[in-house]
Amino acid sequence: MGNLGAPELILILLVIIVFFGAKKIPEIAQGVGKGIREFRKASKEAEAESGDSTPMIGDKVACPYCSTPVAQGAKFCPSCGQSLQGVKCSKCGAANEIGSRFCKECGTPLAR
Repeated sequence: MGNLGAPELILILLVIIVFFGAKKIPEIAQGVGKGIREFRKASKEAEAESGDSTPMIGDKVACPYCSTPVAQGAKFCPSCGQSLQGVKCSKCGAANEIGSRFCKECGTPLAR
C-alpha cells in the first residue's frame, strides 16, 4: 500500500486531463508556481523586517537551539538546558547575541 506504479500514475494523469481539460493544466501549474513564489517572497520579507534572532510564539520565545517554546525572560531552556542569555566575550567584553559562536567585535570563539 502506498506504492504508485506507472499504471496508477497514468490513470491519475488521465483523470486530471479529463476533469480539467488539457488546456487548463498549464494555467493551473502556472498559478501554483506564482503562488509558491509569492509565499516565499513574503516570508523572506517578513523575516528581514523582524530582524529578531529569537522568534516569538505567543507570549513565549523559541529556544534558538531546540525551538522549544520558553517563557520570556527565562535564563535556561527547560528542554535542552542551553543558556538563553547573551554571552560576553572573555577577551574584549562585548555582549553577543544568543547562539553566537564567535564574538561580533573581535572574532574570538565564545565559551559554550
